[in-house]
Amino acid sequence: MLWLCSTASSASFGGPLHLAAPARRLPNACMLAKQRKAGAKRKGGPTKISTKGFGAALVPAPRGVAPGKILTDPAYDALSEWLTAQGANLQRVAIADFGGLRGVMATQELAAGDEIISIPGKCAVDLGSQGEDPIPAALQLLQALHSDAERGRRTAYWELLPPPYSPDLCTPDFFSEKELQMLQWPPLVREVRHRSAQLRKILGDRAPTGDTDVEELAVAGGRLRELRWATWLVLSRVLTVRGPDAKGHKLLIPFIDMFNHRSSSRHYLTGRTDGALRVVAGARVAAGEQIFIVYGTEATSNAELLGHYGFVDPSAHVADRRLLEAHPEAQAALSMSTMEEDEELLRAEGLPAHEQLALRFRLSLKQTLEE
Repeated sequence: MLWLCSTASSASFGGPLHLAAPARRLPNACMLAKQRKAGAKRKGGPTKISTKGFGAALVPAPRGVAPGKILTDPAYDALSEWLTAQGANLQRVAIADFGGLRGVMATQELAAGDEIISIPGKCAVDLGSQGEDPIPAALQLLQALHSDAERGRRTAYWELLPPPYSPDLCTPDFFSEKELQMLQWPPLVREVRHRSAQLRKILGDRAPTGDTDVEELAVAGGRLRELRWATWLVLSRVLTVRGPDAKGHKLLIPFIDMFNHRSSSRHYLTGRTDGALRVVAGARVAAGEQIFIVYGTEATSNAELLGHYGFVDPSAHVADRRLLEAHPEAQAALSMSTMEEDEELLRAEGLPAHEQLALRFRLSLKQTLEE
């Protein structure tokens, strides 16, 4: 058995893994401000989003579990048909709406050890076996995208990925300077700025600057946005899988990137590039239940969850404590506001989505400091 891990993890293949946020879903946390303006109410869980435009079939769920609604959409159908024709096993799952968040549902009861899904390695997008730096893989991704477009390959998969201007792009790489400062965590700000400088260096004279001509500004900005988008896809979705050459290959794996995150999930991924890439049940799953996987390990802090995936996980306090201990010099920045002030800001109506994420992130660190 060969395990999968993310580009952000070490070179070993024996531990838990990272995985991306959904490739396409109903509007997520990044749309919360717009939802509030539209009159949506949020009480404890995800904001309920209308599924208008998607077909939905209610599937009974076990007691205590919110029922999901299977979504029927031409884009999902096209992906499933293509993967099935290539030899994928998708018979036990369906794409479903769970209270406004798109996820993967079990359509039948599964026992521990059962295969949940299987995707042929040939369906994945292989971005090579470079090191941990995501930018070389991002450049390879853009080449693969254009090559597949010319050859008409993997169209059903590429069309499901969020486009460069999608609201799903919620990581700090897409924050304004004000929103970056709201993080109150200098190490994450430095990481984002360093990555931005690398991207501009790659673009060279084609990168937008304060002196860029107005007519060229949109073109130059589009180049930078596309490269930043490709880098985000690598950080949030790529899994490293061992191939027959014994090297770790960075893969984008269709459908597998539709599973949502839960830190307590016991389900796992296994496979290799020249075989099948599988999600296996690590515990019993009831029909109608959402199937989660883990985006990371016990050492994955909210700095990485936000920096790579665009969300904050309240259960990551153990990793957050390690993060705080590793950066004692950065803790002073958290004192720029109190927890009470942060909570008051979060209650404000119409707060932009990125500002909400920044507030939730710094609150998670402050709460950990108080424990």
